[in-house]
Amino acid sequence: MPFFQLRSAGYGLLTIGAVNLILTGTLSPQLFSSLPGRLTMASGLIAFAPWLILSLALIFVQGNRERLSHEPLPMLLLHRLLLPIALGYLLLVPLMVRDGLSFNNTVQRQIQQEIKVYGQARQRLLEQVRPLATPLAVARALERYPNISIAIDANDSAAQVKAKLAESLANGQARLQSRLDDLRRSRLEGLFQRTLGSALVALVTATALTALRRQNLAAIQESGSNANLYFTSDLRRHGPAGYRQRGPGLSEGHQS
Repeated sequence: MPFFQLRSAGYGLLTIGAVNLILTGTLSPQLFSSLPGRLTMASGLIAFAPWLILSLALIFVQGNRERLSHEPLPMLLLHRLLLPIALGYLLLVPLMVRDGLSFNNTVQRQIQQEIKVYGQARQRLLEQVRPLATPLAVARALERYPNISIAIDANDSAAQVKAKLAESLANGQARLQSRLDDLRRSRLEGLFQRTLGSALVALVTATALTALRRQNLAAIQESGSNANLYFTSDLRRHGPAGYRQRGPGLSEGHQS
């Protein structure tokens, strides 16, 4: 396949990935202002990484051969963006770790708050029924709490009903603690796995982009010219017979 066709495929993949980033709102500045937003942005950038690596590899991996007349400017721009994009993906690693830890702390605080609210409500109810002297009075007080269900025997004393209520409330708090612990584990275990995987993808992406940049810099240095001249050399213009313009610093072998 001609080199310019490979690069055309690379441009197409890069365009599709960039459009997808825009349409999904991954690059929206509003996302960066909140923890869930930053996690969403990081996930979108990680999902974009395979498109980015493959497209840029197709664009740059064949070196400076048969460039179409309209290619030098975008290729020069992409070459200069390789370093900041690589640094951006490298920076994603500590940012994702920090936000993952922050999310973990947020979940822990939410769980502690729910347990605290339940404990306070439990204590208020026990204080409310403490002065009541008859089982009927306790039962009537509990009518305002339909979620509380205890078995009251006709022969139970007020103290026995209060003891059953205290046991029911303690069991309810234990069930709530267990449910919240299960929820915390399911949310955080998934988060840690995703963060670890995303950090690995970010490191691979940064490494791949750095390797492409080094390849370009080595080729530019070998050509004996600067980046502007390098990316305008070996142009292929549209026409029946085609046309190739030899650039400075290129040997005959580069024209084949």
